[in-house]
Order: sequence, then structure tokens, then C-alpha cells
Amino acid sequence: MKISAWLSGAAMAALGLTGSATTGFAAAGDECVKILGYEWSGEKQSMDPADMHSGDDAYHTFAVYNRLVDIDDNFNVLPELATEWSVSEDGLTWTFKLREGVKFHSGKDFSSADVVWSFKRLLDEKTGSGARAVLEFLDADGISAPDATTVVFKTKNPVVELPVLITNKFTNIVPDGATGETLKLKADGTGPFMQEQFTPNAPVRILRKNPNYWNAGHPKSECLRITVAQEAVAAVSAIKAGQVDLMLNVDPSVISTLKDDPSVKLLETAASNSMTVSAWIDTPPFDNPKVREAMKLVVDRQAMVDTVLLGFGEPGADNPVPVGSPASYVKEAPKQDIEKAKALLAEAGYKDGLSFDLYTAEGVPGMVLMAQVYAEMAKAAGMNINVIVTPAESFWDDVWLKKPLVTSAWSMRPPGEGLATAYTQTAKWKETHWERPDYDALLLKANTTVDAAERTKLFQETGKMLATEGGLVLPMFVHQVLALRAGCDGYTPRAQNFNLNFEDLSCK
Repeated sequence: MKISAWLSGAAMAALGLTGSATTGFAAAGDECVKILGYEWSGEKQSMDPADMHSGDDAYHTFAVYNRLVDIDDNFNVLPELATEWSVSEDGLTWTFKLREGVKFHSGKDFSSADVVWSFKRLLDEKTGSGARAVLEFLDADGISAPDATTVVFKTKNPVVELPVLITNKFTNIVPDGATGETLKLKADGTGPFMQEQFTPNAPVRILRKNPNYWNAGHPKSECLRITVAQEAVAAVSAIKAGQVDLMLNVDPSVISTLKDDPSVKLLETAASNSMTVSAWIDTPPFDNPKVREAMKLVVDRQAMVDTVLLGFGEPGADNPVPVGSPASYVKEAPKQDIEKAKALLAEAGYKDGLSFDLYTAEGVPGMVLMAQVYAEMAKAAGMNINVIVTPAESFWDDVWLKKPLVTSAWSMRPPGEGLATAYTQTAKWKETHWERPDYDALLLKANTTVDAAERTKLFQETGKMLATEGGLVLPMFVHQVLALRAGCDGYTPRAQNFNLNFEDLSCK
């Protein structure tokens, strides 16, 4: 299989792959821990947490900034800039006590005013952040700072999972008054690393240790050198040659080449990225619900996991909630049913089958192969899918959200966030053109229901509506595999692939 690649001459040099894969190289940041990413935001790369376009922006954002709180893979809330939190008896007021003695990289003291500004900024439509779609339960007028170390969130309805829901990828804290115009190119965070070298679309980013970091003894590394490669063989060659220390995603097609290599340790997450085929429901032939149902029925989900991910994943059920979650509306993934798919197409007026284009790119490892396997499975039902492979470096800018049928991928999120990110009316990335007021109302009700059992039931109803009526085909969740060079330790991968923590990472 030919994999689309972003690997310019500059990037080749950044990885030390000019001439041969084992050629040594000297470049800015060569003394740093070398991290190799796989997603690419190109010209849209930004240091502004509110303006993240892909996982690529997370590589530096989560090293430079901190959030109010963090979460683990089970969505348990962990302290970060907030050390403790509590909720009022009526569930309408959350109070967070902040860590003292924290400074921004500029030298400014961190206080509650920075938290208030950061969240109000995210809720402001003028900011244009994807955060608005997943923070709808917040009331901008209800966010206040009673004193320098206290932040209060007052909501119109109880939001029992508020600490979890405010840990989305946009909610890193910026200084009071900071604007996107400034933050795009110059970060000012409280995190373990400080921006040293960053230019949008450049092949190398360098982050330097924050000597005044609040978490004593951290970070363990003096600096990070971040590059991106979307060509699987080149990426593997780099880590085998010792020119990369941490590879953030190993393409399943090349896992076998690293599996028994003593110079590399493989790390695996639980359900992480979802991989999708997403159709505009307002565009023929996908505007016909019978066609959409047929598109879901042609998938043999376990076979796709085995073929595309070589078993490093699990089947999905056409919504962002994994089947194993209590919030899933089904307890096992839908089965392939070619005969029913054929019948639905005939009822929709396509008794002789139909043809359409599916756009894809190696935006994340395995996405092209998923599209090809999906097209092959769909043939049996009379769907002739023309898979159009586009350049990975321009896919998210020029193809995704611009073509009526595309492949896509989303990081794992808690149900209340995952069901909102691309599917509410205020969502920034409406990749299926799904806009349903009744869906939004049901999700908001779920996010503001105090009773746990009732809340779970409402999440199930929301997921079922999206899965059965929407334009989302979500056949599988990826168990992301990372590679760590021997001599390096202290890195624990998270299921939320944007939630990167390099504080304990060090290499000899």
C-alpha cells in the first residue's frame, strides 16, 4: 500500500533522513529529547490553546500550558492548577481553589483572574474556538473570582460532571487579557516547557525547560525537539536509528518491524482515537436515511479491526461512545448485514447499486487502509466507492469539511463531550452537517442531570439518535501504539491522544 506522506526536504533533514536513515545529523535542538508526531496543522499551527486544529497543535500546547484540572483514562479528575474543588448542595455552584506560587513564563503571577478570562474567552463567539460546542452548559456571566485563589462556576442547571467536562483540549489557561492575535505565535503558559523556537508550518519546534515550574523536580528533560512525519517507513527508520526518542503513533502496518527490536519499547493505550467515515446528511445520496443505514450495515467491524489495526483496537457502534462504556446504547457492535443493506438501497431507489467518492489521506495512521477496506466491504451490497487518496499535509485544510464523504478521526472524550464536539448546532467542525435541536436538547439534559443512572440513560438515548439517524459511520476505536527508544523512560500514554504529559520523560 502506498501511504500518502508529508516529508519535505526540510522535514527529512529534521529527522536526519537525508542520504540514509542511519546518517547522523546536527541541528538546533539536537541535544533535546526528540518527539515525532503524526498529525499536521500546517500553516494553521498555533500556540493559542483556543485555536487547536489537530493533534499536531497539542504536541506543543500541552507542554507549554496547564489546565485547571486533568483527567486519567477512566475520566477521574486530577489536580493541576486547581488543588481542590467542591459543589453546592443544589449542584449549581462549583468552587475551585487554586495552586499558589505559580507563575506564567512571562513572570506574571497566576491568579483566578486568568482562569475567568480563559473560560470567558472560550465562550465568546468572536474567539471562534471549538470549545463553545462542548461548554454550552457554562454561563459566562456565572464565572467569577471571589479572590485571587478562588474561581466559581455558577450554572443555570446542575452539571454534576463539570470538572470532567472542562478538561477538553482547549481549556489550557492563558493570562488575563491575552488575545489570539498575540498567542498564535507567542505562548505564555504555566507549563513545564517554554517556547523557544516555533514558526507555523516549520519542520521543527523546540521547547525549553521552565526553570520556575511549580511541580518541583520537573520536567525531567532540558528541552523537547518536536517534528512530524506521516510516512510510516521513514518514521520507523528514524526511531530504529536512534534519531527519534518518542514516536507518538506507530502505523499498525509497521508495528511488526518494531515488536522484537530491543532498542525500542512499544506502549499501548486503551480505546483512543475513533476512526470514521463521515457523510453530509443534506447532500445526495447521503440525505436518504436508508442509504445511510445501508452504509453502516456493510461494515464487518471486527474484520476491519483485524485488517486495518492488526487487532490493536475494538469495534465501534457509529457514535463516539465505546461499546464497553456504561453510556453506550448497545453492548456489542452492530453486525454486518449485506442483504439488508441491499434491500435498503433498493427501497431508496438504487436497486442497481450506487457510486460515490470517498476522500481520505493518511491524516492518522491507518486511515487510508480503513477507507480501502470499507470500499471493498461495501461492494457486496452494490456500493461502488471510489477512494480518492489526497496528500496528508493538506487533507485537514483542503478536503475535510469540504467534501461530502470523508474519513476522519477523533480522540477519546467523555460521553458528554464526545457527543457534542462535531454534532451540536454550535459545533465548529460539523463534518456530517448534523444539526438537530432535539439532539442538542437531549445532550444538554444528559449533561445537567444529577442522578447518575438517569444521566447514563440519557447519554445512551443521545448516542442512539446519532448512530441510527446521523451520517456517522464509526466502525472502530484505535488502541494507539507508541514507540519509546531504549534509554528513555517516564512516559505514560493517555487514551486521549491530545492529552500529552512530557514532565517525567527523560532520555540517556
